[in-house]
Amino acid sequence: MLAARRGEPPVARYDGYTSCPVVTAHNRMLLAEFDYTLTPRPTFPFIDTMRPRYDMYLLKRYGLPQLYWHGLLRGRA
Repeated sequence: MLAARRGEPPVARYDGYTSCPVVTAHNRMLLAEFDYTLTPRPTFPFIDTMRPRYDMYLLKRYGLPQLYWHGLLRGRA
């Protein structure tokens, strides 16, 4: 946005990555991550995030709110 305000071409490009936390049980969640072409784009390649997991539930419950409120909204992520 700053480059556009200066009349310069953008320096970054959005590739369409998105993640959808899907709660599957009381304390289980899977993290569906993909791009515009629906190609899987896992953030954690060593963890199977497409299988319902307790640790993914903990990430959604405690980690993602901290990242959102203290990282994304303040421009740190």
